[in-house]
Amino acid sequence: MKSKKMTVAVLGTGNMGTALAVMLSRGGHSVRLWNYEGDQEPLNQVREARENKKYLPGVSLPENISAEPDLENAVQGATVVFFVVPSNFVEAIIKRVAGFLPCGVVCVDATKGMDEKSLGLTSDVIEKLLPKCLSQAVVSLSGPAIATDMVKGGWTAMNIASKSERALTVVHEVLAGDTLKLIATNDMVGVEVAGAFKNVYAIAMGICDGLKYPLNTKSALLVIALQEIAGLIKKMGGQRETVYGLAGLGDLVGTGLCGTSRNRRFGEYLAQGKSKDEATKAVGQVVEGINASRILKKLSVKHKIKMPFADMVHAIVWKEKNSAGALSDFLRQL
Repeated sequence: MKSKKMTVAVLGTGNMGTALAVMLSRGGHSVRLWNYEGDQEPLNQVREARENKKYLPGVSLPENISAEPDLENAVQGATVVFFVVPSNFVEAIIKRVAGFLPCGVVCVDATKGMDEKSLGLTSDVIEKLLPKCLSQAVVSLSGPAIATDMVKGGWTAMNIASKSERALTVVHEVLAGDTLKLIATNDMVGVEVAGAFKNVYAIAMGICDGLKYPLNTKSALLVIALQEIAGLIKKMGGQRETVYGLAGLGDLVGTGLCGTSRNRRFGEYLAQGKSKDEATKAVGQVVEGINASRILKKLSVKHKIKMPFADMVHAIVWKEKNSAGALSDFLRQL
């Protein structure tokens, strides 16, 4: 049983941000949910109906979760701040919030993405923009966690990674529970790279589904995906074995095979003949794998590493190459 109750801010009120708020609230903590000013509907729904009907419908939110539209008020007095916004928004949000954060607060990166401008980890972007007293208190959170399954009590395990043992301890204390296990590691590179780019390969799993490929094919392609991610992790200074853990294999299987996965559904729509924009509109939410495929292409060039599977996905997404032809050609060359 946790004895110390904390104030926690969750920045980002999508399905995962809301699900994390629910898990945090079950530990008795006071949770403040914030969302960017252009999308206040989820906060209004939380305030008025105790439910995020837009992103996590059917889940009743406990009273110790509050909706806070003001960013400074959201993080005021918080012990831990979770960043659960799309990766391309991280830099802007950190710049806005950095001056409000007191020394000692722990910042959790749950974005599962990378910075396209610098080709750096989002945790690195966060560290560079935070005051020096906070730069080492960043934790990466990643792993196979389907939001709806998690809040319904489905047992879930995720990786947390940090340079700070204290930060890992705080996050474990505030978030872990009977149905959510957190496994710590010091390989932030591996955890973040795997978490960011499993979305690219999840798009490929959706393409397979749209083209009616069997599980045999998808299983083999998952192995190839892991090999490509592992090679990139090593090139970027991480540990290859991380790809076989929760943030790698676990998250890739969870995202790639889940029927409701945004990235998988996006791939399925592409295989049905929709354009990138049409498929995105059909999904109705941010599809992180779209930009991630472009970033992954740039990283493979930068680090001089061959990633033909990722290249195929990039060609389908960004060059509008025919899904059926591209996948068939790729399989023939294996």
